[in-house]
Amino acid sequence: MKLALIGVGDAGTRIVDRLVSAEAETGRWFTEGNVLAFNTAARAFDETESIPDERQVLIGDTHPAVTQRVATDADEADDVAGDSAGGGSADSHGPTADGSAAARAGVGGDPDIGAEVARADLPEIRRALDRIDETEVAATMVVAGLGGGTGSGVGSVLVEELQAVHESPVYALGVLPASSESDRRALTAARGIRTLVPLADAVFPVDNEAWRRGEEIGTDRYDAINDAIATRIVGLFGAGERDPTSPSEMRIDPADIRRTLEVGGIASIGRATVTIETDSSGWVDRLLRLLGLADDARGGRETDAATVKRLVRQALSSELTLPCDISSTDRALLILSGPPSDISRKGFETGRYLLEEETGTVEVLAGDEPLPGASTITATVLFANVTAVPRIEELQARATEAAAFEPDGGDRDAADGDGEDSETTVTDTDGGTAIDTDGATDAGESETGDDTTDAAEREAVDDASDAVTAGDHEFEFADDPAGDGDAAE
Repeated sequence: MKLALIGVGDAGTRIVDRLVSAEAETGRWFTEGNVLAFNTAARAFDETESIPDERQVLIGDTHPAVTQRVATDADEADDVAGDSAGGGSADSHGPTADGSAAARAGVGGDPDIGAEVARADLPEIRRALDRIDETEVAATMVVAGLGGGTGSGVGSVLVEELQAVHESPVYALGVLPASSESDRRALTAARGIRTLVPLADAVFPVDNEAWRRGEEIGTDRYDAINDAIATRIVGLFGAGERDPTSPSEMRIDPADIRRTLEVGGIASIGRATVTIETDSSGWVDRLLRLLGLADDARGGRETDAATVKRLVRQALSSELTLPCDISSTDRALLILSGPPSDISRKGFETGRYLLEEETGTVEVLAGDEPLPGASTITATVLFANVTAVPRIEELQARATEAAAFEPDGGDRDAADGDGEDSETTVTDTDGGTAIDTDGATDAGESETGDDTTDAAEREAVDDASDAVTAGDHEFEFADDPAGDGDAAE
């Protein structure tokens, strides 16, 4: 499936850079050069290797609220410790050692400023988007770290703009902060999800907390997470984009991916790989079989079916981009990649039937990707519109608590740089109702005057509990953030 990729913020830029690299490594040319990267901090582009310079777009460089300050070595160390996947994000740095967030490059982690900058620079953004040849792609994906101001703020405006000008689907891939990251970042990410789910045709959250695997979040771990993201995205959208070398009646079709995702909401990708046991008959016999000049005397069709079934089960139970209850999915898609002789029809149908059993849905599409000469079989599974997602519930509960209570000297006060009581607002990045740190509500640019009574505070918390519609389902902020829904520490 041809897919345009747009990275936003440092995390998004790094991930798209890795995706373009993986495209070349695997020979799955699914972007056709339709890539862009947007950021509010120039240094975010310093480490890109695969995104051409002319596809890197700096915005907000003349905006008074944007800083291009070059961080010190100490700042860099703190940044890596508190960032989303991609490491060292200029738009989404964690707080410095003393809790201050004032000296961060870009928009300083504020999604409101990010959205403001994007709207102010819409003419430049539109000119950049013109570089994407919509006639060559079947969909566009915006990639961002949702805990950062540029990723969440600019990213939501980009999705909104793309929906207005593109007829093809617009997807979003958003990285969620780990539980060890600040409350401010959790609140920003929760609001980013609330904004993107109604705007995008499908949202692919990636959970840093699940992928950290108990390890400290650092550059090496982020690199591993980015590799895992690239493997799954390329395995899904890049399937079938190699030069065809082997015919298949079940070859994956881009229309199958679009149909699976058209239910909207939140999507998750699973993947598992098994190495094929090689026989001892020698490379000559193997070459003759590949050329069709000798029969495959290995047999093992029953073994193939059992292997595929185990492989699909592994893809369901581990290493999802976003851990979820797969029985809550609306639709599913299975892609089997590997040597045609090792993906038997019986094994293929067995895997599909297993998906129907485990998900409880009959809307399961399936296809294969013949890879002659491959030494592995890979199962890639897409779950569309999953609604039972404990990690998002935890994140929303934490965000509700962060919005309802003023931290003593916390991130939002420190963001003003003086440690005094702040009037900083954290809003839905699509311009919706704002919730300030005192609990009063603002609508757009208007002021509420003296509406700081208990009633107004209760109204602010109620606003934070509004449901987020995803397809026919709803995600809600937890009413009791101190309960069992707290994020794991």
